[in-house]
Amino acid sequence: MRALLKAALSGIPWPVRRMMKAVVPGGFVQATAKLVAPPIQAPPPAPVPKEPPRKDIARLLFDPRWYVSRHPEVPADHDEAYKHYQTNGRLAGHSPTPLFADVPLPVRTTLPQEHLFRATASPILSRMPPTQYLELYRFREKRTVYRPSTTLAEYLRRAMIKPDLIGPDLTEYDLRIVAYMDGEKKRFSADNIEASQADLVSIVLVAADDVGVLEDTIVSVLIQSHENWELIVANIGDRAEADAVVCQFDDARIKRLPLDGYITAGQARNACVAASSGNLIAYLAPTTLWDPDCLLVLRNRMRATGARASYGAQVVWNGFDADSRLGWSFKSIRFSPFNRSLIENLDTLSTTVLIHDRSLFDEVGPFDDSLSGHVDWDWITRMTEATRPEAAPCLLGHHFLPQRNESITSETSVESVARERDGEVAALREARAKLAARADWSQPFMTTDGREHLAFSISRTVRAARRGKLAGLPAERVQILIPNYESLDELAMCLASIAEHTPSPYNVLVVDNGSSDETYARLESMIASLDHASLLRETSASGFSIAVNRGLAELADRNDKILILNNDTLVTPDWLDELRYVLFKHEGAGMAVPRQVIPAGTKALKLHMPAADTRFECDINLSSQHDNILDPDFDPDDNLVELGFAPLFCGLIRPETIKALGGLDERNGPHYRSDWIFCEALRRILNQRILYTPHSKIYHLQGVATRVRDTSTQLRLDQSSVAQPAPDARAKPDHQSERP
Repeated sequence: MRALLKAALSGIPWPVRRMMKAVVPGGFVQATAKLVAPPIQAPPPAPVPKEPPRKDIARLLFDPRWYVSRHPEVPADHDEAYKHYQTNGRLAGHSPTPLFADVPLPVRTTLPQEHLFRATASPILSRMPPTQYLELYRFREKRTVYRPSTTLAEYLRRAMIKPDLIGPDLTEYDLRIVAYMDGEKKRFSADNIEASQADLVSIVLVAADDVGVLEDTIVSVLIQSHENWELIVANIGDRAEADAVVCQFDDARIKRLPLDGYITAGQARNACVAASSGNLIAYLAPTTLWDPDCLLVLRNRMRATGARASYGAQVVWNGFDADSRLGWSFKSIRFSPFNRSLIENLDTLSTTVLIHDRSLFDEVGPFDDSLSGHVDWDWITRMTEATRPEAAPCLLGHHFLPQRNESITSETSVESVARERDGEVAALREARAKLAARADWSQPFMTTDGREHLAFSISRTVRAARRGKLAGLPAERVQILIPNYESLDELAMCLASIAEHTPSPYNVLVVDNGSSDETYARLESMIASLDHASLLRETSASGFSIAVNRGLAELADRNDKILILNNDTLVTPDWLDELRYVLFKHEGAGMAVPRQVIPAGTKALKLHMPAADTRFECDINLSSQHDNILDPDFDPDDNLVELGFAPLFCGLIRPETIKALGGLDERNGPHYRSDWIFCEALRRILNQRILYTPHSKIYHLQGVATRVRDTSTQLRLDQSSVAQPAPDARAKPDHQSERP
């Protein structure tokens, strides 16, 4: 239309057309076109797609043809056959599909008829392949923003820093991993099955107000392929309801432990352990079911590896559907290869898929009944300080979260939820304070946003256990190279921590990367007052890589190991000796790196560690952003992990490695790219390894070594906050260092 009008008016003289354009805003052609053909209205926005209706999982698990063929008395009509199964067949113990195995009850088990259906109608307890029932929860293909795991090894590398990697939307890749896990379970359960029965497993079950799926929980114990167990049940909630449930099962191995008066969950668990007689201990909750081979697999993994504890994977469900005996919806599969640093940040290891030697409980001590919450997490952090548990990548537990009413309408409900949230935060902080108190060194500090933090070492238990290993290290001097730009307070804190926590010989070389004359003059005065420290000046702010290379050239003829360290770091006891130990033990390693701990609330925390709780500090050298884990179990004895990349915020490097690679690539862009180039060359050209140790702990406070700043106070650390402990800080042992 617009083209036709334009052609028709083309013969009108230009002065007339200019007059017409002045009279008609926007021009005559546009105005006429609007009249003849009104503008096309934008289509209304598409409605937000609703969640697909929930599938009737119980119906999908029912095979009417097969069921009728097995039971000729049942009507041939599929709907009628399903009704028959729900009302009669299920209670009689009939299977709904050939995928359900005929449940083989263990020899010592007598399952009451009224509870038989809890096993025969359960896909979990009937040993249905988990891919079959999880497939039913795949409503739509997941729009993945990450590269999916295609092998079990790849999944384990990623799950180490993201325990809930699978869920809530299932994909074919996820189901493939589930299939791998099921294959591992079959292999582990077949190992040494006769000898396994010699171990008596004491199972601790504490029931509170919510009995959850307690009947199904007990049935999952009764059908365990490992039959040598005792179940000790303590009731701290509605005692009449829970006791009535337990009394329905007439098995001499089930023992009720009467408790008098008010008692906490921690006290109840301790009482159950004290009343038990097994050489292995396991834990259950009224909201959890075990796979029939749970105890057998965990016991076999312990004995096969010589571990003192073992744990498996847990499927987490939203709610419980009594018809399908599964969750109302699928939430996640929770599992992670052992990651000590993540355990200190997050409650990732559930006690309900864990067994351990009784001697470990005696060594670690009981559950802390003084805590108002997170009692399990506190005990797990203590237990993993004493030993490394063996991780079994098998689906061994199913946890059913209670269904909650998401709509809060009354003011009282809002206040109640707020009080519950505040109580949860307080309980978590209380448990974390216990973790910090077990360290034998700590130091408060304040970041520029005004928040106070507490730096602390690894626990005194771990340090004491490792003392013998570190004592065997050879005497050698390490050259510590620190690039610096316009930094005084951060560098002073870094150098002070090195002097305090480095008993082995060392020299520090600070390469100033073009700071102002005023800053450099103060640096000269600072370095002159320190032993084992020297200063080298770059005349211009040439960048991190050039500054590092200048320092490497200065140190090249000394033939010592070189440690590249950011100036905004705070080292902790044993930091350098633990890195030296890695290179001493593994000749094929070219670089050793520590935990890179950043303070709570740091923006980069979630980027590197998506599972982390940002309210607390977290190690980010094992990084989702970098996808850098190659082998989670490279050296289980020392918890060493092989990495494909580690940022050079802190790395101890062999001198021959430096000489072979010639330093950092200072031509191809920013410093972080030179880190990647260096690590890739170390691995591919020199065929050396990059090894991470959780026993060396270093705080990375700000990142100022790689940032351009206008003034030296722009990213300062408040030294006055370091001088005095926080008001609520706990008293420190006499041997604990204090900043003067």
